[in-house]
Amino acid sequence: MSPFPTDMIPNILCRLPVKTLLRFKCVSKPWGSLIDDSHFVKSHLHQSLKTNNNVKLFLDNGAEIDDNAYAVDFDSLNNLVQFPRPFTAEITKYRSRIIGSYNGLLAVYHREEGIALWNPSTRKCHYLPALDEDISMDHDTIPGYNYDNSTILGFGYDNITEDYKVVKMLRSKTQNCFKVTIYRQKSNTWRRIKDCPYDIPINYNDGAYINNAIHWVGDEILSGRNVIFGLHLNTEEYFEVPEGKRISEDKKCGAFYCEGFSYMNVGVLGGCLCVSRDFSSCPIEDHVNIWVMKEYGVKESWTELLYLSRNQWVTNIFHTRAVGYARDGNKVLLDDGGGQQPAWFNLEDESSHLLCIPGAPQLVSTIIFVESLVSVS
Repeated sequence: MSPFPTDMIPNILCRLPVKTLLRFKCVSKPWGSLIDDSHFVKSHLHQSLKTNNNVKLFLDNGAEIDDNAYAVDFDSLNNLVQFPRPFTAEITKYRSRIIGSYNGLLAVYHREEGIALWNPSTRKCHYLPALDEDISMDHDTIPGYNYDNSTILGFGYDNITEDYKVVKMLRSKTQNCFKVTIYRQKSNTWRRIKDCPYDIPINYNDGAYINNAIHWVGDEILSGRNVIFGLHLNTEEYFEVPEGKRISEDKKCGAFYCEGFSYMNVGVLGGCLCVSRDFSSCPIEDHVNIWVMKEYGVKESWTELLYLSRNQWVTNIFHTRAVGYARDGNKVLLDDGGGQQPAWFNLEDESSHLLCIPGAPQLVSTIIFVESLVSVS
């Protein structure tokens, strides 16, 4: 019998889950070196993204004091696992939250302890250095449970320099602006960039990463005009994203006038930029619209995905954000971002049902991540 061709081994191993690969590192020194090799790490990640395998739904406990986080296979919602959080949860202290996910890395923020890059699959965590005092001390701090309007955050990947970056905006005490710093994983340093030219008076979500930029919703400082804007992670320039229609031509609420929405969130759904708009001031019924930008940067590609009224929805309608499509594309998982119970919305018959995972907390914030071997530092 001829020996097994060794050049086939990397091709086979890159199709396996991370947990198995971590065990296989002990098979031999060559296997351990192979699995740690940066080219293999990229191949394994590429294979997972191409096949849509190893995709997990992260469940962040939003109500109870719990030092554990949880995850399940996103397609089946089975195989519940738990792992310790990077920051402990104490009754008298602010809890951490996930501010973004990319290539298997999660960025975790804690108001008192700082920010960490975390790979739940490898159980590795890197705590970012603190900001310089001249920046960190020159901002307003508003005590709060979850989000506030003085610290704006985002996490993404500069695919030109191949560097993971964290953006932190701090509202200035002395000027009408946000002072902005960017953390670069490669150098493990923060660097100050240009002030943000937009105000963010309402903040219910962290930045949404797509197309090499992180996006938020804000107001022009001089005019007060509400816009979607982005920060390009390579050029570090701010830009405005063209918006389409803000209300549908066929108003399901039947109101003659409901243009004045209370807030707008931006996110990513199925690889596309999306926005959800809350019309709690509608004279007929409270409702939320979610729109998807089918072709990035093209104004005409904005398409209305769904309409939710308070009467038809099974959980908290406010602060609604889209998490992801089911594999068949017929359902969307929706989350209010504040630790309520997420729910599925069926796009065909507009029915809904709560997300229930045995053994996991019910009141959670959710985010999708792919298992990977990517290093946190």
